[in-house]
Order: sequence, then C-alpha cells, then structure tokens
Amino acid sequence: MNYLRYAGVFIGFAVGVALLVLALNRWADANLGSSAQLLAPAMVAAVIEGRYFARSQTRKPTTAEAWNFALMATVLAVMLNLMLSYAASRLMPEFAKLTIAPFASQQFVTLLGLYGLGYLLSNRFFFGLGARTELDRQTRGAGPAK
Repeated sequence: MNYLRYAGVFIGFAVGVALLVLALNRWADANLGSSAQLLAPAMVAAVIEGRYFARSQTRKPTTAEAWNFALMATVLAVMLNLMLSYAASRLMPEFAKLTIAPFASQQFVTLLGLYGLGYLLSNRFFFGLGARTELDRQTRGAGPAK
C-alpha cells in the first residue's frame, strides 16, 4: 500500500473536481457543489490502491490488512481535507465551501468526526472493491493491468 500515491490521487482528484465545479459554475452561472466532493477523492484513491494491492499480491487483502489500510488512509484523508479546506481556500475559493465551521469549534469537531467516519467506511469498502475488481479482471484472462 502506497500512501504517497493515495495522497497524490486524493489531492489530484479533489483539485480536479474543484476546478471542474468552478468552471461549470462560471459557465452556467450556477452554484454547483456538494459534500460528496469530500468523499469522492477518498473513494477513487482507495479503489486504485486496492487494484495495486491485488496486482502486486495476486490475492484479496485480509480483513486486518483492509482495516489497517482504511485506518491509515483515513488519517491521511482527514489531514488532506483540512489542508485543502483551510489552507488552500486562499488559492482556490471553491475549497472555502468545504470550510463550513470555524476551526476548533464544537461544530468543527463534530463534522470532522462525521467526515472521518465517512472516510473510514469509504476507504475500507472501496479498497476491497478495487482488489476484487482487479482479481476478477485477471481471472477473466486479461492478465495484470499495465
């Protein structure tokens, strides 16, 4: 499991989606965007890591390995989310929408806990899904992806 790759995919997807939403909002004079923008980068990054795990290990991850990945990736996702929503909002106003509570307030702590739970469950489910998808693809005779 490569947490640097996970972080790169997470940040790349988060920034890409933010740029896309920003462009669509300007083009359509709309106010698109939702809290799903917070979980989607973790989902995509976990699927990719699951696929890489299955390619390198040629097996499904054990339950312990999957939960270990989910815990570590959740800590990383929460840190990246905080970085993007608070620090990067000066560079890209779209990220300011993610900052819905004053830092260290009770609302902030509650929402951070909810997002952390969402990241944990998403990372666990999508890591396993990525591994199963890759193994199924290999079983059909396509061989490992390049």
